[in-house]
Amino acid sequence: MRNLTVCALLLLIVFQSDSKTPPRVGECTLGIFTGQATTDGRPLLWKNRDILNGVQKFCYYAPTITMYDTTMSFIANAASIDTTRVYMGVNSAGFAIINGNSYNLNDQMIDGIDDGFIIKIALERCRTIFDFEHILDATSVIGRKDCWNYGAVDAFGNAALYECANYTYVKYNVADSVGEGNGLILRATFSFSGNSDYDGLPRYKRATELVRQRLLTHQGIDPRFILQTLSRDLANPIANPYPLPYNGTQNGRPEGFICVHDSSINRETSRSVMVIRGVLPGEDPRLATIYAVLGQPVLSVAYPLWVESHSVPPVLNQGTYTPMYSQVAARRAKLYTLHDDGEYLDSRYLIGKDSIGVLTYTTPLETTILNAVETYMTSWRQNIPNSSVFAAVQNMLADSIYNAYCRIPLTFPVPPLDMPIAEIELKNYPNPFNANTTIDLSQFAANEPVDIKIYDMMGREIRSFSSAGGDNSHVVWDGRDRDAKSLSSGVYFINAAASGRSATIKALLIK
Repeated sequence: MRNLTVCALLLLIVFQSDSKTPPRVGECTLGIFTGQATTDGRPLLWKNRDILNGVQKFCYYAPTITMYDTTMSFIANAASIDTTRVYMGVNSAGFAIINGNSYNLNDQMIDGIDDGFIIKIALERCRTIFDFEHILDATSVIGRKDCWNYGAVDAFGNAALYECANYTYVKYNVADSVGEGNGLILRATFSFSGNSDYDGLPRYKRATELVRQRLLTHQGIDPRFILQTLSRDLANPIANPYPLPYNGTQNGRPEGFICVHDSSINRETSRSVMVIRGVLPGEDPRLATIYAVLGQPVLSVAYPLWVESHSVPPVLNQGTYTPMYSQVAARRAKLYTLHDDGEYLDSRYLIGKDSIGVLTYTTPLETTILNAVETYMTSWRQNIPNSSVFAAVQNMLADSIYNAYCRIPLTFPVPPLDMPIAEIELKNYPNPFNANTTIDLSQFAANEPVDIKIYDMMGREIRSFSSAGGDNSHVVWDGRDRDAKSLSSGVYFINAAASGRSATIKALLIK
């Protein structure tokens, strides 16, 4: 593995850039949490990706197999205009990596290997953090362009943060009591091994405060806390706006506007989020789960992804301006309405005086999805399914999220739909069935629009219906596809989705 890595790095020299070192445009915030700090003992990686290029996507990279070399498959975040470089992800071995710029290590280069290439090589080749250290050793000789903090975990219980200058790096073992302790490390855009210019220090302090408050209440860190509290936090040195609605003023701007330029975790340049939940030592790495957020965190919703699905849903990947990016961008225009002052967002669009806003819809929607994932994971840890089931579940949840998100109003106040956090208990009868099965929609609200989709075991949509919820509401499926062709015997997935809620069940067709 080490020889393969060195060969790959030598090839990368061809791609060195001759451009000058860019200005401070990357202001990411990141965290590494070992099982000591998490609710279930599994490690978590978190990164808010802050960058001026807002057009991001998530990509699946298939393994490449040649006579001399084999790489691993992985899912990663990339800029839509250049998917040859990636900036956070996890591979089929359960190795996960994130990074952020560091501006106080006093190094900069005109030439050298950049972080996007380093992370891509790591995801292609690393099984452990020690494999990644071989890459750092090699690039310390060749030279790395700019300085970064890297966080990595693997499927063997190892976790570390690396503060990397051009030719040197310092390793922090997350399990050590040095630094934050409690089995976690947080960083903004500075390194403790650098000088005293702690760029992004308010973001680091705020993240530390939120995490410590959480741990003091004897609650561990979990994906929901990271997504809904850490990644979307709007506090700054001027004010803590919580709980919303915020009625204060900042720097002479209109009531409710919050400065998110540098010191808040959710910044105006926050373009994507990835939360990666790893596995326990000895657990199958196929169970590593990604929660992927595209666009401004306070406006978006997390999509669950698995490398074993061998895919990424089109809403996160298709085209330059992916469907989800376009949806979030439309709402972003409503969030930043001071057109000559883009460093301030209108918090009333998130939660207004009438307690209605985007978060009225997105928070329960995301919570429902997180709960659904937990249900699947509990089952999969007992009996891991094949890749087609991973793909089917991933596609169904993505469709549910996207369809519900598209129904969120663009302007407020609008009376919110009834969206309880509890999952819908979807039923169909008979099951197994031969000719017809009835899909019960009585647990949806009366006259609430419901989308019903049928998927095969490969995750392909084969039939869809539209109906309305209510006590006596139901849809009958005759076991045929959209072209009225009779389907063969087998397991099919029925998904029913309304705003903020979704449920999926298996149906067995027997001929």
